[in-house]
Amino acid sequence: MKILISQLPQSPWWQNGVPLYDDNPAMRLGAMPDQSILEKERLDLISILNDLNIEIIELPFPSAYNADPIKHDFVYIRDPFITNQKGKAVILRMKEPNRRGESTMAGQLLEKMGMEITRIPDKPGLYAEGGEFYFCPQDGVLFSGACRNNIKGAEWVAQEFNVDELVLMKSNAFHIDTLFTPVINLENTLVAVIACTSLMEKNSVENLKLFTKRKGIELVEVPPEDAIGTVNELGEFAVNCEPIPGYLIGPTRFRSNKVAPLLKELGVMHITVPTTQFRLSGGAIHCLTNEL
Repeated sequence: MKILISQLPQSPWWQNGVPLYDDNPAMRLGAMPDQSILEKERLDLISILNDLNIEIIELPFPSAYNADPIKHDFVYIRDPFITNQKGKAVILRMKEPNRRGESTMAGQLLEKMGMEITRIPDKPGLYAEGGEFYFCPQDGVLFSGACRNNIKGAEWVAQEFNVDELVLMKSNAFHIDTLFTPVINLENTLVAVIACTSLMEKNSVENLKLFTKRKGIELVEVPPEDAIGTVNELGEFAVNCEPIPGYLIGPTRFRSNKVAPLLKELGVMHITVPTTQFRLSGGAIHCLTNEL
């Protein structure tokens, strides 16, 4: 398995303070990440993945973003594209206009790596971001949020990857990875999902329950503090995980006492790597990684 991680910018990331996007309450307006801690957290993540025999490919940070004061979150390499994990990437059209240049940059870099590239058409009414997807290729299942993805964008990606099932989850959370993660076993098979269903729309919760029942897998429902949280209190983002065969890599332990026993039963190890400085801009482990 190969995982892509972006290099950090040469100048301090958000050195003039983190901005605030309207639909991302996790962003801490004006916060300035501590660069030394930021670098250590990134290296710790790479070290953990290397220990698990995951091949890490570091994507060069775009020189244009080092030179100009552009609003960007390119370090969240999850968002500009999604791959079928077999050499093909779909370059996404982000809902957040300030970040659309990141997709262009990522596409150019992936082409240089020799990947097959397809681009979502650049037209109004069609948008999707990588943090809104979890793809389980062995099961042919694509999980999608419906906030920064719209239905057309999610369906476009599902058709491009010829998935067996598209599972949509509507909520006010800007990305699905702030309230949901799948769990896969050593055989790379989907065996469970962890979700903060209280933050999802009722129909989405019912559909997710029907899906897990039909697939014969577990649904673990966790509280908002294990997800993005509420208007009054930001959550811990424990669900923002990178699922790899037999492991679930996340930023912190789950407060819910239901998760650990289930993972043990399924033979899946939960490993945590703090991402305190990345969290200032609303991201964690899933945001920083992307499967190739």
